[in-house]
Amino acid sequence: MSGVPGLLIGGLIGDAITRRRKNGRLLVGAIALTISVPFLFLALQRPAGDTVGFMVLMGCGIGVMYVYYATVYSAIQDVIEPSLRGTAMALYFFAMYVLGASLGPVATGFASDHYTRQAAIAAGVTDLSQQALEPFKAAGLHSALYIVPILGALLALVLLAGSRTVTRDMDKLHEWMAKAAAKPVEEAAKEVQVGD
Repeated sequence: MSGVPGLLIGGLIGDAITRRRKNGRLLVGAIALTISVPFLFLALQRPAGDTVGFMVLMGCGIGVMYVYYATVYSAIQDVIEPSLRGTAMALYFFAMYVLGASLGPVATGFASDHYTRQAAIAAGVTDLSQQALEPFKAAGLHSALYIVPILGALLALVLLAGSRTVTRDMDKLHEWMAKAAAKPVEEAAKEVQVGD
């Protein structure tokens, strides 16, 4: 639920900034992700039992993180020719959901298992069976969740790098579209000259 305001606000701010700067959407996404990272990190730092503190910080972090969707989806449309926008979004969703959403939980599970074993070993446990590791699974998952703010920071850097080239890409697209639109006019003019 905390993502809904991020989507709406991200769309409004992204559109407003893009009127002044062509790379505004990606800059807004990068800034929002950068802001979300400390919230996510601080949420994970809350002591056990501080449910309200965790929820407030994590909710703020996720809310700000969701600005990413509103800005990046529209930025993709800014640099892809209209006839290929559906294909571009299909490829993006493939990478995001088939690879990210499918493999992300698996990778997080492996990390959680690794940190579970580390927590057990640090507590002096030598029996690493599933039953012996059970009391350490929460600590393992908690440690694995630090991947989220780390990936958020890396994604902010990727968007910042993308913001450096998106203006040029948008200009190329607009130039290509203007030439494509002018071709039928030129061809029609040639036909009229031939007919005379």
